[in-house]
Amino acid sequence: MDHKKRFFLFVVLGFLSANVASQDKYGPDYPGVKFTQKIFGEDRLYFRFGAIHMSPDIKTRSITLSNLSEIAEVAVEPGEQEGEAFSDPLTIPAAIIGYKLRWGDGGWSIETMAALPPTLELKAKGKLADEPLVTEANGIPTGVPALGEKVGETKVAPPMVTLVKRFRMDHNFRPYVGLGAVYLFTYDSHVTNPILTEVGEPELEIQDKFGWVGQIGADWRLSDHWWLAADAKYISVKEVKAKVDRTFIRAPGLPQYQFAEVGDAEFVADMNVYAFHLGVGFTF
Repeated sequence: MDHKKRFFLFVVLGFLSANVASQDKYGPDYPGVKFTQKIFGEDRLYFRFGAIHMSPDIKTRSITLSNLSEIAEVAVEPGEQEGEAFSDPLTIPAAIIGYKLRWGDGGWSIETMAALPPTLELKAKGKLADEPLVTEANGIPTGVPALGEKVGETKVAPPMVTLVKRFRMDHNFRPYVGLGAVYLFTYDSHVTNPILTEVGEPELEIQDKFGWVGQIGADWRLSDHWWLAADAKYISVKEVKAKVDRTFIRAPGLPQYQFAEVGDAEFVADMNVYAFHLGVGFTF
């Protein structure tokens, strides 16, 4: 075999071996995968897209009325009031995004949750919802109805980061646990109660605050790169303050007053949320 044939054979074999090696690279052959691998590395970045069901468990610590007007002080004692705050469960699309760390057996990673900010309805129950704020003034019925359960609503965008440890890395079924931090960030908060908004526009301010999050879950391998994931989180932010300022209500039983200024109300509660996520995705 002359030199030209040997050179040509060498080039062909080199091309075939390079092609086989490229096929052995990690990751599905989808648009954007190779570009993502160049940034984060192979077998590092992963996502699980699906839905998350959030069940708030609000523990009310106190409800306090302050800065009462003269007419309100006649009918209501300032200070702590009876009642509780709560919110209904909701389900929204969401994705878990994670990055595998270069520690140990590859079971360590950092995760976060990505979703559009949901609207959280704030509600009340007990005496605060069932009885009028001002029933009588100097023995004269005010005609003010009970507030009902609806209080307000807010957009919630709680960024969170957890450190996750997966086990059984050489198996298709991989359970995991995680622990991290969350920051309760709210915006577009406003009062929606029709009695409180009939003659005024009270301001609703909700405190932004750090909390913690714990999680457990499991991944199940569906194919070479695709995974099914089930995840449960417990999110807790302690002693969150919410304040309603400049509250005015109409008092039909008191014709000498077009409306009555009630004052300010402050809610202090522990914001706890049980969150359950089910999703499917792959690792880049």
